[in-house]
Amino acid sequence: MNFTASDGVTLEFASVGEGIPVVFIAGYSGHEYSWSAQTDFLSEHGFRCLHLDKRGHGKNADVISGLRISRQAKDIKEMVELLELESYHIISHSMGCGVAFEYISLFGDHDIKRVTFIDSSPKPINTPDWQLGMYGLTWQTITEANTTLASLSLIKKKINTDLLRKMMRGNQVFKFEQTEPLLLDLLTKDYRDVLKQTTIPILFISGELSPLFPTQLTDYYVQTAKHAKSFLAKGSGHLPYAESPDETNQVLLAFLRENGGSEF
Repeated sequence: MNFTASDGVTLEFASVGEGIPVVFIAGYSGHEYSWSAQTDFLSEHGFRCLHLDKRGHGKNADVISGLRISRQAKDIKEMVELLELESYHIISHSMGCGVAFEYISLFGDHDIKRVTFIDSSPKPINTPDWQLGMYGLTWQTITEANTTLASLSLIKKKINTDLLRKMMRGNQVFKFEQTEPLLLDLLTKDYRDVLKQTTIPILFISGELSPLFPTQLTDYYVQTAKHAKSFLAKGSGHLPYAESPDETNQVLLAFLRENGGSEF
């Protein structure tokens, strides 16, 4: 499936299952198949899983214009309007969380039922008064971030072989240098005010052994947002949805179906 975005480029997207819509937004270098475990599971439990690969990623790897977070959010908005969705969930990971925050900042949260943020900080850069950003990231080191991410192992638990095969479908060499403008745009953002103002239920999932972000973010999200709960994926790194898929899927399903309390 595809549509023509307002700036004239053609974007591919996928729809799997029937029921309540869930818009997935993958992280940097991630794509539709990164969410294979969640797509398989949620599509069998009454949800319609929607995947719009970011520009420069996956099925839209050849689209290299508009490599900024605001344009990615606008693409999501245009997709949901094309599909005439009245309400939907958002599940996001890492850079995808930045796109979700930008979406809420630009378009509000009135059409969103619930939003999930997985292993990401609302402000990636650390400053003297903020130490919950990406490990080692400061204004002085930001230009090194792309090189660091390209060589960093993001997982701490072995991903199931069958799941890994599904995640690697259509895999192609990711062009880190080509997409660097998008990464740099994300890393300079500060969405802490958006988190405070968001009125819908929020779930924050953190990898206990994440090589990118501190687990203290679980407390920050719960204490800062109006309606938030958290889940710490034991032994997982930056990809808890792939490293601990069964556990993560159950947490997601429970959150999508009901809300209450501050943690699982």
